[in-house]
Amino acid sequence: MVENNGEYLMAGPLFSYVSGRSFLHTMDPRAKIISVMSLSILIFNIYSFTHLLIMWCLFIVLALIAGLSVSFVFRSLRPMAIFFGFIFLIHLFFTDGAPMLSHAFSPTYEGLEKGSLVTGRFILLILFGSLLTSTTRPALVTSGIEHLLRPLPLRRLGTTSFEIATMMSLGIHFIPHLLWYVGQVRDAQVSRGLKYGFHPVSGMLSLAIPALRGSMRMADDVAMSMESRCYQGNYRTSLFEMRMKASDWFVCVSVVLATAILIYT
Repeated sequence: MVENNGEYLMAGPLFSYVSGRSFLHTMDPRAKIISVMSLSILIFNIYSFTHLLIMWCLFIVLALIAGLSVSFVFRSLRPMAIFFGFIFLIHLFFTDGAPMLSHAFSPTYEGLEKGSLVTGRFILLILFGSLLTSTTRPALVTSGIEHLLRPLPLRRLGTTSFEIATMMSLGIHFIPHLLWYVGQVRDAQVSRGLKYGFHPVSGMLSLAIPALRGSMRMADDVAMSMESRCYQGNYRTSLFEMRMKASDWFVCVSVVLATAILIYT
């Protein structure tokens, strides 16, 4: 993160926290988690480009309210461009319909429409998830997940809400670090003369192997640090005492009701 005229701006990869004082930053993490889950369910039930455009506009408005740079958020999606492109091409070429070209293996107009819709859904899911992590500290995300899972009888399954919340928090925490590490490896290889454009397959392999080794090394370091601190996943007091305010209840209930009504109708 960097500071500009007293305001902190996003300077890290996707899913990294951005300090701020906006309404979304001060919301209770439980309200934000429930709202994002409801919006994710609503996104999966989008079947028209009009509704997809409305959700895109909603994300842009929320990002501006949070004080995030919309252009940088979209630039941070670059590491996942291959994944989005793969989803789009699969639907474009393997969806039955009217062919766009005359040859046998041709993309279809129905595939173009379905591929654009499905890819837009996945991008929106990731963007709303990044909006949650960008406005919520990782410790608060962990605490919010734990409080939401606490009423469930998870001990009968051999686990606890603390273990699940810690696992999810570590997963979210590792994503920006892994993307940053991949960028560092790529820059180091380019500075040594590796050209990804001329050798795409060998370039991807040379990037994937160090990234895999680095991720395993980071996971091993985290496991050793947790063991050295005697972490056992049992109940423990929290540094952050969360209390739902009237505005949190209003936003949470409004989003859940709106999602239920829109899906039902």
